[in-house]
Amino acid sequence: MMSTAIFVAVAIFLVLFLLLIMRHEEVDEQESVQADASTRHECRDALQHQELVFRIFSREDREFILLMRSPRLQRIYQEERRKVALHWVRRTSREVSRIMRTHRLIARQSRNLDAGAEARLFFQYLQLRFICGLLVLLSKTFGPHALPDLASYAGELSQLIGRAVPDAAAANHVASSGIPGTP
Repeated sequence: MMSTAIFVAVAIFLVLFLLLIMRHEEVDEQESVQADASTRHECRDALQHQELVFRIFSREDREFILLMRSPRLQRIYQEERRKVALHWVRRTSREVSRIMRTHRLIARQSRNLDAGAEARLFFQYLQLRFICGLLVLLSKTFGPHALPDLASYAGELSQLIGRAVPDAAAANHVASSGIPGTP
C-alpha cells in the first residue's frame, strides 16, 4: 500500500514537472514571435537557471527511484527524465543559436570590433554546441543522471554567451553615437 502511494506521488510530481516545462515552452514560443530585445533577454534569463539544470540532471532523484525497487517506476522515470533532459539541451542550443544570430547582426554594424573577444565568443559557441551534442548522445546512452557536471558547464557557457549580446549592443550604440550623422 505504501509503495503504491509513493509510486502515485512520484508519477504526479513528474507529470506536474513536465506540464510546467511545457507551459514555459509555450510561453517561449509566443515570445519568440516578438522580435524586441527585452523579450529575448527575458527568454534567456528564464532559460538558464542553474537550479533547473541541477534538478534535471540530478543523481538524487534516480537514487530515490531505485530505492522504490519497482522496475516499472524505474523505466518510467528513466524515459521521462531523458525526455526532459533532451528538451532542455535542445532548447538551450536553440536559444544560444538565436543569441549568436542577434550578435552577428549587431557585430556586422559595429565599427570597433574586438577580434580577440569575437574569437573567444565564437570558440565558446562552438564549445557549447559540441557539449550539447555530447549531452544528447550521452543522455540517450547513459541517462541524464550521469551528466550533471557537463550539463552544469553547458548552462554556465550559455549564460556567458547570453551576456555577450547586451554588451555588444551597448558597445555598438556607444560607437555609433560618436560618429556624426548616425543615430
